[in-house]
Amino acid sequence: MNTPELITYTLPAHWACVLINADYTGLTDEEAKQFDDFTYDEFGERGFDNVVLADDNEEPNFVTYHDVRPYGVLACDCLNYTFIR
Repeated sequence: MNTPELITYTLPAHWACVLINADYTGLTDEEAKQFDDFTYDEFGERGFDNVVLADDNEEPNFVTYHDVRPYGVLACDCLNYTFIR
């Protein structure tokens, strides 16, 4: 039996709805594309099994260099999300 892999990323706080509930309504078309590009590059077509906030008590912090900066996401409030693959 395979042990699940846990990986934590620092991602925009405003991605919480799409990450946790698959609800894109709060994202612009550009933000939705950035999200889709990131998740496809990191997890492929299979996607991810589950995502949780790394720390439920964590407050968003303004971060310049986060894990989706290469996708064109500028500095913003971020949270740490842990994914289960």
